[in-house]
Amino acid sequence: MKGKETYEKMDTIVGEGGVFEGTIEVKGGTRIDGKFKGNIKVEGTLVVGKTGMIEGEIFAQNAKIGGHIQGKMVVAQKVEFQSGARFKGDLYCKGLIVEDGVIFDGTCTMSESAPEKSVQSSK
Repeated sequence: MKGKETYEKMDTIVGEGGVFEGTIEVKGGTRIDGKFKGNIKVEGTLVVGKTGMIEGEIFAQNAKIGGHIQGKMVVAQKVEFQSGARFKGDLYCKGLIVEDGVIFDGTCTMSESAPEKSVQSSK
């Protein structure tokens, strides 16, 4: 399927209406559509849907955010904030896309190399 964006398999999903507190470590992708409080380490892509809410520390290879995040995000590659997303905290990444309609209340540190505390450094 040339020209189409491909999505990796989601290995862990917290569905809409789901509430989870604790730590999640995943080698593949993760999707959050419910509420999560704690630490997330994703070696693939983290997707936070429009109904998703995360409070805590996030470490991921890539991230697509449509919901609400409060805390610290360390993303080795690219973060995409989709319209309607809200972020409050500290973001460390290599690449950043922010669509119109995003509320970003915090700091962003970008570097050509992957952030120091990325998932790559923990392998």
